[in-house]
Amino acid sequence: MIRVFAFIFLVVALGMAYLQINDHPAWADFVGPINQSVNPDGQQTSIDPPGVVTKKLTTKPTSVKLQGQVDWLPDTGRPSVHAASLIPLKDGNWRAFWFAGSREGAADVVIQSAVWDANAKQWGQSTVALDREGAQQGLGRYIAKLGNPVPIRNINGQLQLYFVAVSIGGWAGSSISMMYSDDEGLSWSRPQRLVTSPLLNLSTLVKGSGFLFSDGSMGFPVYHEWIGKYGELLRLDPSGHVLDKRRMSSGRGTLQPIVFVDDAKHASAYFRQARSSGAKQIAVSHTADAGRLWETAPDLPIPNPNAAITGIELADRTRFMVFNDLEHGRHRLVLAASWPKSNNENSSQTAKENYSPWKTIQVLEDETASQSNPKEEFSYPYMSMNKQGQVFLVYTWNRKRIKSITWEPNNLVAYLHQVHQEIVSVTDTPTEMKEAK
Repeated sequence: MIRVFAFIFLVVALGMAYLQINDHPAWADFVGPINQSVNPDGQQTSIDPPGVVTKKLTTKPTSVKLQGQVDWLPDTGRPSVHAASLIPLKDGNWRAFWFAGSREGAADVVIQSAVWDANAKQWGQSTVALDREGAQQGLGRYIAKLGNPVPIRNINGQLQLYFVAVSIGGWAGSSISMMYSDDEGLSWSRPQRLVTSPLLNLSTLVKGSGFLFSDGSMGFPVYHEWIGKYGELLRLDPSGHVLDKRRMSSGRGTLQPIVFVDDAKHASAYFRQARSSGAKQIAVSHTADAGRLWETAPDLPIPNPNAAITGIELADRTRFMVFNDLEHGRHRLVLAASWPKSNNENSSQTAKENYSPWKTIQVLEDETASQSNPKEEFSYPYMSMNKQGQVFLVYTWNRKRIKSITWEPNNLVAYLHQVHQEIVSVTDTPTEMKEAK
């Protein structure tokens, strides 16, 4: 009899959980990529295009080099650090998050935070945003380990931090929790756990950047890695409660999606590949209905060694991506760009048709020839951009430090224009002249 009651209770609990995440409100459109910024009053603001010149140059321009300021996030004194992310603050500074401990998944791992001073152009001291004990108290459950902090600003301008927590087992047993701050990260609310699955609420992890829908809800590309490995899109209300969830890929070979929004209906998702066999390339999905349904597309012809990728879109629609362009290992990290085709008038086409092939514009790290340490690792990149067009990148450096690079808009735009003009020049050159060269 006890077993019967237990079974009935389990069925009712699963049904209630299922109804909670399937009481879907009407689906909304994407917010255009240049309108994803939120000002201090909570209103969406477009990013001012940083003065891109679109007409072809009649004289050869002065050579421009891409110059980024390289820095290190503060040393926490802990042996291992990983999974950094960051977000622009309302005062013009930036706040970064990452986890640090004796090793990944250890009980002593904490989520660290530090602020980049835009005037001094340097990182301040780090603080602990959350430790395991604080997560346990806030969530009211045992927490074995923490990981993958990812910030987002909701439609009201509130700073929220989403992170992965595990109560039992490995990362496949993860769930996502969230806490918010009304003072730009100086203090935080008690964390709350997201209900993303009616089945034990397990194996949902976050890594990629979130974005806004037109009704003020938020989209978060997440992933599942228990039994299957695939990407999903969470739709959250401004308070962080789950409104809906849609599958972005399937099977056992894709993780950690990032999303590029094309327009109100169309977007492209790129994935870290985790295939046991087959092509070691960046996997792709597209949506034509604002994320309700996703259709698998051919891989990008870009190597990926089962490692995280990141990307952003500039105001002129140029896209950036940072990744390890290898089939094996994480000892090389590059920055690549893709430009929208000037004759594109049909956004319903896939991004493959709308954008130029990805071109590596800077090698950020390359230790391929290193014999002293064959396990060099430059991984888990995360990019963000403020409304002035300043681009920030953070990534793991050998699991010992977090490295950051800042690109200022004037230099960035000038360099991108130069590279694009070179591409256009080669493309427009008659076949006979190409062969003569």
